Amino acid sequence: MIPRGIYTVDEAARLGVSRMQLSALVKSGELERLSRGVYATAGAGNVAMVEAVVLKKRSVDFVLALESALRVHDFTSATPHALWIAMPRGARTPSVDFPVEVVHVDASAYQKGVEVHEFNGVRVRVYSAARTVADLFKFRGRVGLDLALDALKTGLSRRLFSVDELMRYARLNRVANVIRPYVEGYFG
Repeated sequence: MIPRGIYTVDEAARLGVSRMQLSALVKSGELERLSRGVYATAGAGNVAMVEAVVLKKRSVDFVLALESALRVHDFTSATPHALWIAMPRGARTPSVDFPVEVVHVDASAYQKGVEVHEFNGVRVRVYSAARTVADLFKFRGRVGLDLALDALKTGLSRRLFSVDELMRYARLNRVANVIRPYVEGYFG
């Protein structure tokens, strides 16, 4: 009745599926409820970053960051305990059915280093590998210095970014003096 994918209630209505039909499809197992107002055809909810897709479908302004961005850039295969997102300073944290870790970022830095990745047909903004490593150092008190150092080593060894690119984001985050000794140690 409904094509494979992830839908909001409004998107389903445009396809001719009423709220009552959505409920019946959930009861029959053809659809699963991912979050309030967001549904997926059976099996579609098993895509990568389904939580990010849910936030995007709910029109939340965010960028995947820190541990979640590491996963997108294949720094790690480990699944973070929560979806890590950046939001503009002052933005309201979304109310969702899954764990979300939010870092608030100044408006001047929020849009810098953003890439777009597609998950299950939905375009989601993600910080670049270099921006992610610089952010890990900025938020090392929340994520741990060990994670930042591992990401730095992985990013440099895999050549996911240049030192110049990394240092540009380190200056943006005001952590250039923190990162510099580790970069010099890597090449020293």
